[in-house]
Amino acid sequence: MERIACLGYYLAYYRDQIHFKTFDISKLNTEAAQTKLSNAAYAVNNATKLGYLAPAIKGMKQLSAAGEMYVEALPDRDAASAAFSHSRPKRASKRKKATV
Repeated sequence: MERIACLGYYLAYYRDQIHFKTFDISKLNTEAAQTKLSNAAYAVNNATKLGYLAPAIKGMKQLSAAGEMYVEALPDRDAASAAFSHSRPKRASKRKKATV
């Protein structure tokens, strides 16, 4: 998921492509001479679920604010994790507590 966030950051800030498809991520990954993503769609969906990416128009994705903060804090993984955890709001649990 980190690689997906980094590729999305590159597309947004160095290629001025704010909204992108999975194909764009896969193509940029190949350009960067990285190992091939085994299932790019699955990786992009996981990055979206974790909050690195956010849905955009017409099925496209975009880098989220939390993902941007995470990438900017790299290569220090501890600082990146701290930045990411502080940027995401805490979600309330959907489970109801059992009353006894």
